[in-house]
Amino acid sequence: MVHKKPHQRHDKPKSNPKLDSSIVNITYDQARDQLAELISRKALFFGDSILPSGRITSNYLDLKEALLSARGIYLSSMVVLNQLKDDVQAIGGTFTNTYSIAATTSQLAFIRGQELDTFFVRDNYNARRQGLSKWVEGPLKPGAKVCLVLDEVVDGLNVIEMVRTLQQEADAEILQVIAIVDRLDGAAPRLEEYGVDYTAILTMRDIEKLARV
Repeated sequence: MVHKKPHQRHDKPKSNPKLDSSIVNITYDQARDQLAELISRKALFFGDSILPSGRITSNYLDLKEALLSARGIYLSSMVVLNQLKDDVQAIGGTFTNTYSIAATTSQLAFIRGQELDTFFVRDNYNARRQGLSKWVEGPLKPGAKVCLVLDEVVDGLNVIEMVRTLQQEADAEILQVIAIVDRLDGAAPRLEEYGVDYTAILTMRDIEKLARV
């Protein structure tokens, strides 16, 4: 029997692509403005919608349309990274909504020399459906200082629930909460009263202004 040698490719190594300096060196204000424009163009829809607070609004956001695009996930991660406190050790959110932003932020931080682990908090539906007792996934050590990132915050009640879950299930210290968009439905004062350090990158007012331009 004749044994053939495996075919070996001798392709030349690909050259490194030229980096777009306008993207790599983007400032916080530029990234924030571009993110607002992207969300206004791709994620804002008009029509009656009921918010978790019960308030009826004439528009709604489908943020996945913007934040899961290549540009959207980069811009959102850049602005989140800019707002991170120096002593944050891990960043995370829900798996379905913001884990991709947390993971990308972690990678950008790593490139800059910062070790930033990631985690995600299971929502009630997924935890029940899979029969799992572990609500928080990721390499969190007890007492870890974390940042919780969310795509959209309405009245803040779900944020408080997630903060409690992280404290009780992972013994984490929540240093800050960052939202990409705040719907201005009472979240900021509620979270301040609860003792949460809360930052919103954009508000619904910012998005609506661009839609009217």
